[in-house]
Amino acid sequence: MPIDSTYLLDTLKKSIQINSITPVEEDLAAFFADEIRKLGIEPEWDVVAPGRPNVYAVADLGPSDEMLLLTGHLDTVDIAADWETDPFNPVEKDGKLYGLGSFDMKSGVVCCFAAFKALVEDYALKGKLGKIAFAATVDEEGYGTGAEALLKSPLGKADGILLTEPFWGTKEMPVPLGLTGKVLYKLTVTGKMAHAFFPERGRNAIEDAGKIVAALNQLNLYEHPRFGCGNYSTLKIEGGYQEYAVVVPERCEVIITRLTVPGENRDSALADMHQLIDSLDLACDVEIETAPPFYEPYVIETNSRLAQSFSAAYQQQVGRPPDYKFTRCITDGNIYVGNANIPTITFGPRGGGAHECNEFVEIDSLTPVAQVLVDSCTTYYATE
Repeated sequence: MPIDSTYLLDTLKKSIQINSITPVEEDLAAFFADEIRKLGIEPEWDVVAPGRPNVYAVADLGPSDEMLLLTGHLDTVDIAADWETDPFNPVEKDGKLYGLGSFDMKSGVVCCFAAFKALVEDYALKGKLGKIAFAATVDEEGYGTGAEALLKSPLGKADGILLTEPFWGTKEMPVPLGLTGKVLYKLTVTGKMAHAFFPERGRNAIEDAGKIVAALNQLNLYEHPRFGCGNYSTLKIEGGYQEYAVVVPERCEVIITRLTVPGENRDSALADMHQLIDSLDLACDVEIETAPPFYEPYVIETNSRLAQSFSAAYQQQVGRPPDYKFTRCITDGNIYVGNANIPTITFGPRGGGAHECNEFVEIDSLTPVAQVLVDSCTTYYATE
């Protein structure tokens, strides 16, 4: 059951030519829907938001009631400065394919589809497997609404997921054993306006916000024995006048992102921030909220049937076991595992330059990824 490598590369080039910068994924979704129809399957069009559809396909390849899902996201980030080539014109050079989304993650989605296509078209497998599904989702680079919508569809009942984010399985690009979660704090600091020549008559919201930011190194970060500690970063501070005025600012908003590790959750993160702010004895009032997106941290079970099937397929194709590591990162896997507890393996092509100029994927990694996906599925059902 060999992968059609020519089809895979040609399809990737076509997908790079289609602009799918968040939030304009519809044209690329339509492209995959047309490819699904060529297999004699009518795709499902799941509109997550106006002009933002997920596209799904399911093939029933045998008697098993279980379903494996091959999936990735359609959207890319915006174009970075200083590209040496047209980011929408795929360019082959020195074994690499350059183009926007080539690495993160149009190559992964196309590998998923090439594997799905190979499984559907191999008539020798008919009646021997179970359900194999393909999904291309929107908004991973934003709020993860595509993955959340998928969980509300029949595909949300999948027994295992192979997510083709670009983690190749080397020490430099290990397959995640687990990922950090994320909390986004929104702090609203409220003081009292006064003439700025008499600041003692007011309560300065910006100054108190500054005290909070300066004290973030006192935030209680849980230490996980394998992940280590999470981290934090202040993303935005906004307050003060809109039109110049000599007044003590009465309001300031602070946005802080925090990566969490297993053992922490939204409630514990809120409690940590309350404890920190209470310790500062500020003059102003502070409202603490958690804004979207929120992600749970997770750890995968390496002895699950899916993980063992993947490891065997990887060993056979690459010639060595995959390297695994706990990783500071967020993907749709946080939603699939954290929200629905679906076993999820995150594995994809080699390359570089994600979210940067001159992004590329290594062409010789594409077919092995698709083949590992195929073999993971066949091994999974063979060991049922």
